[in-house]
Amino acid sequence: MSDGVGKVNVSDAVLGIEEKVIGWRRDFHMHPEIGLEEVRTSEKVKEHLSALGIPFKVYAKTGVVGHLDSGKPGPTIMLRSDMDALPMTEENDVPYKSVNEGMMHACGHDSHIAMLMGEAEILAKEGLERGSVKFCFQPGEEGRDGAKLMIKDGVLEDAPKPDVILGMHVWNNLPAGQTAALDGGCMAGVHEFEIEITGKGGHAAMPHQCIDPILIGSHIVTALQSIVSRKTNPLDRLVLSICQFHSGTAFNVIPPSAILCGTARMFDKEIAAEIPHMIEEIASGVARSLGGTVKIDYDIKLPPTINDPVVAAFARGILAGIVGEERVVDAEPSMGGEDFSQYLAEIPGAFVFLGSNNPAKNADMPHHHPKFDIDEEMLKVGVELALRFVRTWGK
Repeated sequence: MSDGVGKVNVSDAVLGIEEKVIGWRRDFHMHPEIGLEEVRTSEKVKEHLSALGIPFKVYAKTGVVGHLDSGKPGPTIMLRSDMDALPMTEENDVPYKSVNEGMMHACGHDSHIAMLMGEAEILAKEGLERGSVKFCFQPGEEGRDGAKLMIKDGVLEDAPKPDVILGMHVWNNLPAGQTAALDGGCMAGVHEFEIEITGKGGHAAMPHQCIDPILIGSHIVTALQSIVSRKTNPLDRLVLSICQFHSGTAFNVIPPSAILCGTARMFDKEIAAEIPHMIEEIASGVARSLGGTVKIDYDIKLPPTINDPVVAAFARGILAGIVGEERVVDAEPSMGGEDFSQYLAEIPGAFVFLGSNNPAKNADMPHHHPKFDIDEEMLKVGVELALRFVRTWGK
């Protein structure tokens, strides 16, 4: 159990802006917007950058990237925040509870926006010694291909091209005060698939006249679990889940078809390449044995999030100076997906976890839970991390 963030080593500038950052976070929490529809959020970001005198460009409709240039030689560092909320109803009883029905910041993106705004404010006021910084406020991380759309619009190609990228995530899988910047894979690749089963409908009382797609689907669901348990090395990280099963319209009618939807998560490239073929082989074989057929739509949504070891080690060194070496931990990689992976596939960088779980503050629910909340004291740790990274990377 966490006793809170505790003593951390942050600058007076960060302490001076801490309440502001918390206020921004709560404002965004109250006014969540789902992916690619972050209109109010985007306007607030643009207003903030304009007030700081930071020029910006819009990408992917609601994405905003500010550019602060020292006018002196040096690296271009991109700091990235996602902005979107989830389509779910909040159950927290807090003053900053969502006022937008059916929308909630249940993953911490409100915190990421607020931290990046704080970083922009301090760097704009204190100035840069060298190089430049791009403040990347990205829409649509939650399954809306936001990073891919930003890249398509030229966010990594527009001058000056970023040399390195840093992202961070408040993380309720770690106690508040702990941090992690893993070498290599930190979040899994994300695949999605849909299996359409075709059988033959008829009367529920006369199943011998039918080819039951529900029966076929049930066998497919069970058989697919053999991929994890019997077809891949148990030491490899792999998850395969069927999350939707749609079929039928009445209690006494065997339907003609059924649809299964699911996801596979992994880190290994060879496994990623084999999974579609395994699903096709198993699903078609089961269906054929029971008289039906299948059509499979398979989509590789995201590659795994793979940190550059040099950048990750650099981030760990900074974190040790902020929270202490004992609280920079070797956390477990997550089987969740993160589209920050799209940037890391193009340029070196690191994705950092900021522990934010604190039961004493009712902030111990998992991500995507209707009562998700965080220990806001971790926000200053994230701001300090980014500032030190900008000031010291490449020196």
